[in-house]
Amino acid sequence: MKQILHIISSPMGNYSHSIKLGNAIIKQLALKHPGSKITERNLVNDNPPYLDSAHILASFKNEQDISDEEKEKLGYSDTILREIKHADIVILGAPMYNFGIHATLKAYIDQIVRLGQTITYQADGTRIGLLADKTVYLAITAGGSYNNEFNPVNDYIVNHLSAILKYIGINNIKSLIIEGTKRPGFTVDYDEICRNI
Repeated sequence: MKQILHIISSPMGNYSHSIKLGNAIIKQLALKHPGSKITERNLVNDNPPYLDSAHILASFKNEQDISDEEKEKLGYSDTILREIKHADIVILGAPMYNFGIHATLKAYIDQIVRLGQTITYQADGTRIGLLADKTVYLAITAGGSYNNEFNPVNDYIVNHLSAILKYIGINNIKSLIIEGTKRPGFTVDYDEICRNI
């Protein structure tokens, strides 16, 4: 049995290829790990708060020094940190918008990359990511199809998300990518894409 966290960043609901791909990944994982618990975090519904100075200052304080007002400021961050720490497997839905990730996913990332929670530094300055022993599946979709000369899927999404995940200690990252979703007559078998995960 596994704890599976599905993070959604598409505003397209039932029309979303990244959500359908994420659900297909979950379907395969559920077959491999019967009885797994699935938690869904829909960032579009959440509208994660953007960082401001009060949040940043509070996040660098020792817990005993944080005021009640600052605790409230860190509330969303604390909630999603508990979720991702508890998860064994994370499915991270990342549709491409204007060659990058959706703004809600960037806001989410800013809330989970947090000193003392997901990263720490040793006395010699060496950084340690604290979220090891997790597997992340990137469910990435793009309306266009790209070649090696210009590949924003890899350059701006896979590489970007992988760098952040490795920064917080997650090295077991698997990317599943669907391109060309806006082509006329586009069809895809999500289950087939996920068959060998």
